[in-house]
Amino acid sequence: MTRPYDGPAIRALFRQLVDDFGGVEASASFLRSTKGTISKEMAGHMQIPVEHWAALEDELEHWPITSLLHGRREGRGAQGEVEKLAARVMAENGDVANAILRLLTAGDRTGAIKELSEAIAADQRLLEHLQAEGMTE
Repeated sequence: MTRPYDGPAIRALFRQLVDDFGGVEASASFLRSTKGTISKEMAGHMQIPVEHWAALEDELEHWPITSLLHGRREGRGAQGEVEKLAARVMAENGDVANAILRLLTAGDRTGAIKELSEAIAADQRLLEHLQAEGMTE
């Protein structure tokens, strides 16, 4: 069974919600939390409570985590594999943005190369799966 709520996809989507809201400080203030808590949730050191991601989704009026979780009911079997691969693509590509920022601000080429390589590999696995299943239309 595909369990997107156990993996990095939720973290990547939450990180994007926080960025879209204006960053860690703005999100923490809105959620009546601390910057440390929000940072730990984004890094995977703490679980992200529903009231955090749901409040940001509602305020921003887009619901990426809700949509991902809704997909749990759909597509067991082969489609479940697509969801698993897609979640990995989203997570890896989410990591690329941070790595590129570190490249531009601190010159961290090693981190950028690592994250880009992982994202490209995840993209390639999903592409190959879709092509093998005849889903390229």
